[in-house]
Amino acid sequence: MKNVPRIRVEDIQSIRILVCHLIYSLGCPLKREQLMEITSLEQAVSYFDLAEALDGIEERLCTVEELDGDLVYTNTKLGDTAAREFGNILPASIREKMFEEAVKVYTRDAMKKDKLFAVRYAENENGSCTIGISIKDDITGKQKYYLNIYTGDKDSAEKIKNKIKADPAEFSRYLDKYFE
Repeated sequence: MKNVPRIRVEDIQSIRILVCHLIYSLGCPLKREQLMEITSLEQAVSYFDLAEALDGIEERLCTVEELDGDLVYTNTKLGDTAAREFGNILPASIREKMFEEAVKVYTRDAMKKDKLFAVRYAENENGSCTIGISIKDDITGKQKYYLNIYTGDKDSAEKIKNKIKADPAEFSRYLDKYFE
């Protein structure tokens, strides 16, 4: 089997764009620890490079705010612009892998706060969307399902997200019946 070289993001400016892209794609703020965990997937970004990038990102591309007792990074308008206009300089494989990991980390952490489900989606370059759904078992409290759903466009993703959010228990029952 041939070894496939890993793609790493080492340029500090590119790492800052990756951080902005993750926050923009998820549509929610992220904690420093979450960013560390997400970008360590397959060693896409070194811990020290990310720390340096985060130290220089504040005020211009991101702000650091307190949310539910945690410090989180949120994009500024310039950060959102950087994510939209420069996100494509990052390799597509990095963007996709990091987004999938971000959804997993975010939904896992959201579920720890006694939520039964979490759903997020991001728009891909070609207009399609990737939806990440995590559902917790209401009896055991452990993750029951984690799904990635791909849709053709943002409207479809928004409809699916809203339908699941309207009745997550029904969606969970549907999956239970389907997988029986």
